[in-house]
Amino acid sequence: MRKIEQQFEEYLEWCGNIRRMSEQTLHGKRWICKSLLDSIDINSVEELSNNHINDWIAEQVARGCSGRTVNGRLVNIVAMLRYFQDMGVLMPELKLRFIMKQKEEPIHRVHYSKEQIEEVLKFADCFEWLAIRLCFDCGFRISELRNLRMMNFDGRRVSFIGKGNKLREAYISEETRARLDDWIRRERITDYLWEMETSTKIRHLLSVEEIRYRMRKPFYKAGFVNFHPHALRHSFATDIVEHGASLEITKEMLGHANVTITERYVHNFEGRLGEYFDQYKFAAQPA
Repeated sequence: MRKIEQQFEEYLEWCGNIRRMSEQTLHGKRWICKSLLDSIDINSVEELSNNHINDWIAEQVARGCSGRTVNGRLVNIVAMLRYFQDMGVLMPELKLRFIMKQKEEPIHRVHYSKEQIEEVLKFADCFEWLAIRLCFDCGFRISELRNLRMMNFDGRRVSFIGKGNKLREAYISEETRARLDDWIRRERITDYLWEMETSTKIRHLLSVEEIRYRMRKPFYKAGFVNFHPHALRHSFATDIVEHGASLEITKEMLGHANVTITERYVHNFEGRLGEYFDQYKFAAQPA
């Protein structure tokens, strides 16, 4: 193992043992660290330069990562480099203030209607069907989906720890419950839902990246090429509002801290303000 790998691992241990970061956060940081290690050929952190970081950024962009995605990963790398500086590690060729963020395009939030989801599910295998429907039924974040265990389910009710360590509750449809039972029996699930057996007969919990990749396939087959799992959370919010849920109710169902955040999740209402004013404000007034 190279010295730089040991140094990165030291940082990750500090994140886990001292900062008490969650397993999911550590998994993401470890994946980002590995992507940087794979793109550089040096033996220690002391040799890092701005050119190394810029080359890593260029590689991420070449892979098709958006500016927003690259910047999110870059925040993690800069945080790690600041840790090494604070620990007295000298990196003479590295100037953090010269690490430049990428330009971010305006956020285009994608969402899918119930009918579109049903069309996508026609192309899904058992795993893909269940993962997609659980997200659309409950508004899960992908990290919440990944961490689901059998003990989280009681009939159609799902109790789980969401973002900010908040206890949340959601419900799944009867069809989803039946498919879940089939999945548990078929895969001999005893704890985590997405613990799969490898070719060497070793069971391991799928990573967020593996789950995201598998969920994306039926969307591509159905003609939706820009799928991201978080779009299903937006789709969940839009669907329940279209069926009459208030923003306050939607806030509770999504587990948001305030309605302002919830408003960003609701789609397909642009250009319909006149309709809403007529329906909710002026309907009772005489012509």
